[in-house]
Amino acid sequence: MIVAVCDDLQADRDVLVSYCKRYKDEYKMPMDILQFANAGELLQSQQARASDLIFLDIYMEGASGMDAAHILRNKGFDGAIVFTTTSQEHYAQGYEVEALHYLNKPVTWENFLEAIHRVRKHAGRDVKTIRVSNGAMFLDVPLDTICFIEVSGRKTILHTTRHNIVNRESLSLIEERLGGDPFLRCYRYYIINMDHVLRLNDQGFLMTNKQLIPISRDNRREIRTHYLSYVFDKVEVK
Repeated sequence: MIVAVCDDLQADRDVLVSYCKRYKDEYKMPMDILQFANAGELLQSQQARASDLIFLDIYMEGASGMDAAHILRNKGFDGAIVFTTTSQEHYAQGYEVEALHYLNKPVTWENFLEAIHRVRKHAGRDVKTIRVSNGAMFLDVPLDTICFIEVSGRKTILHTTRHNIVNRESLSLIEERLGGDPFLRCYRYYIINMDHVLRLNDQGFLMTNKQLIPISRDNRREIRTHYLSYVFDKVEVK
């Protein structure tokens, strides 16, 4: 879990960071904690845009937390936003950016717990993930956000609904860790998530991000059969 804390007051930022560390230790929750002193720093950070949760102060010098939240949502951020504030006047605006919770300052441990438990409940604690390294930190990537994975030189790139993650594991090792459906090795250099296929044509798989992924010529029939069987099984289950 990646948690970002954005507050222009060092003391308030320290409180939330200490709570995150305490929660990480007491609840045995893998957590990477990022800190930002203003909205500008937050918005410029690629790691922040990959966060699962952002604690965002509303009243800051320069751009406000509410402004930052609007920008993040407009750029496709789909993680949880929890506002910290000294006033209740912006509660209604929180609906516009799908804020999940508000924390009134000074933030207590009990109120922090309420917020983070709500975030976890909303996200679903049984969400399946795969842990990968981007070279700077480990990321727990929800499997359902992965569109496809490709080989690029000596690296693999995970194309997700949020961002792309560059990893140094081999595609075969990642394929083994993914554990099969809905992931399909359709070509030497590609693994697709069949849940992210828009349609199958003679050229390959058209994905939800509009990328066209080729199909192996040698295994074309088996791959097409596997995909169509998966789709039909899903329809029957529904």
